[in-house]
Amino acid sequence: MLDPRSLLERAAEQRLPCELMPRAHTEWARATVERVERGGVVVRGAEGLVSGADVRCWIRVDGIPYAFDASVVRTAVPVSDRSESGVMLGFIDHWEVAERAPQALAIEALPPTGGPVSLLGGAIQIVELEPNVWTVTTPADAPLIFVEGGSLRLRLSPEEGPAMEITARVRRLTHGSGHLLYALAIQQVDDPDRYADLVGAVRISLGL
Repeated sequence: MLDPRSLLERAAEQRLPCELMPRAHTEWARATVERVERGGVVVRGAEGLVSGADVRCWIRVDGIPYAFDASVVRTAVPVSDRSESGVMLGFIDHWEVAERAPQALAIEALPPTGGPVSLLGGAIQIVELEPNVWTVTTPADAPLIFVEGGSLRLRLSPEEGPAMEITARVRRLTHGSGHLLYALAIQQVDDPDRYADLVGAVRISLGL
């Protein structure tokens, strides 16, 4: 018999990625399980959700994929990055084992304030990826995302397995012709071997 609370508590302990789809939408949004409270489960990074929205959720715990229904009980919930980008999900129901291919690899920056910033696709791109330094480009007219000399977290969410977060510092900001280049120096990695494997997989995926 499924024990949803126990599964969500394990997901929170490991900060596992999950995916949410509001009713009547066709795209999944990636988030991270933060903690379990009496009123429900808090996730971080689920932008665009509003209170009262019904969502379908997908998560893989201990290698088993699960799906369940929930409602957005509260938004603007404080989370571990000291922002209020969390969402509390309550009225959790209809748990089931459900095979659904997760979204592709996601790489995000987690600034000290505000929600996650995707580094794949769109105007923001990783152009060089070395174990010690990542180089990210944005259009010159885009607002500054990172402050030179500032610290931030980076999150790698593979297609399979838990997400991994590392600490980085903005070593250098260079103004190029029509673009900005950020050099993100990696400062702290809790699992160097897994990090090396993920960097290698990302390099192959991005053709770097």
